[in-house]
Amino acid sequence: MRQANLTYIQEAFIDGGSLICPSCKESNLHQFNVTVFERGEDDSYTTVIAQNKHEVYASKFKSEDTCNPSSRRNGLLLEFMCEHCHESNMTAGWSTERPFLLGISQHKGDTLMQWFK
Repeated sequence: MRQANLTYIQEAFIDGGSLICPSCKESNLHQFNVTVFERGEDDSYTTVIAQNKHEVYASKFKSEDTCNPSSRRNGLLLEFMCEHCHESNMTAGWSTERPFLLGISQHKGDTLMQWFK
């Protein structure tokens, strides 16, 4: 499971119903791994459910030790690879060995979608 070291890149954009790559701005993204963060508002502990290919893990962690995209509630992290960026080595500082991470979280009733690395 990922450690608590996400770096915010930018907010996510959708064009014509398709999610746009944060690096090359194309729409050919493939999602694969999903991590769910179950946290009551400001709870000290978060249950993390992570899927990786054919395996699922569920564990409870101190909230500050997770990479939950929400600082106070539930969150999701979805991993994406871009057909354009990840096939052409490096584009705009993105590593081909590391997927793009889309974080989905809630803040004061708004659903936020943000890219992280």
